[in-house]
Amino acid sequence: MNLPDYLASYQATLAHLTALHGEEVAMDLIVGGQSDAIGILELSTLRTLGLQPEHTVIDIGCGSGRLAVKLAPFLRAGGGGTSYYGTDILPELTAYARKICPRDDWEFHTAQGFVIPAPDACADFVCFFSVFTHLLHEDIYKYLAEAKRVLRPGGKIVFSYLDFAVPSHWTLFELTVADTNPNRVLNMFVSKDGIAAWSQHLGLEVTALHDGYQPWIELVKSFRYADGREAAGVVEFGQSIAVLTRPL
Repeated sequence: MNLPDYLASYQATLAHLTALHGEEVAMDLIVGGQSDAIGILELSTLRTLGLQPEHTVIDIGCGSGRLAVKLAPFLRAGGGGTSYYGTDILPELTAYARKICPRDDWEFHTAQGFVIPAPDACADFVCFFSVFTHLLHEDIYKYLAEAKRVLRPGGKIVFSYLDFAVPSHWTLFELTVADTNPNRVLNMFVSKDGIAAWSQHLGLEVTALHDGYQPWIELVKSFRYADGREAAGVVEFGQSIAVLTRPL
């Protein structure tokens, strides 16, 4: 499936969900559901990695705003500048995220290729949650190069990824192999060696690699997943997390 076909399918799915459930529920379901819980988990991930109220965040694949709505009361206004940039491929999603995050100092954009719509060296964090899990390796590399451009020295790139070495991720790989639908969602796996090679060629430092099952994230607030499991204290992300730093 090429990108125009994928976009058309994605928009049709959103329209169908909206007709069935209304806008609010549809905007949760289109990004996989559990937006409140996953938003807390993503915010907690960035906080654990050193996010401060005065920082600027670029959120690639912001969806309908599950992270943005958690960041809104935390990030300070950027002194007349932009303290948050969110991008997604569907304008309906970014429009909804903008509606639920009424911050005049924030920007939301419809993604245009692999260009990040932000100035050079403006951000302290660039995050890609559940984005690289659905991109080709060469496109991941393009995004990492762009992320380096918009990062301040010492800034961090944070991305989640699927790893063959993680048992739960291997299960997803087997399900993908068994899926005969030619229009199935792309599930891309990334190796730690690949991350190291990309970082070396881009002049980035690998600060940390956290396996998906490894508890390391200090939750800012406990929550329950849809299946009833409680998340509290120090937890795992589920997908693996890579942290890359632009050297000073």
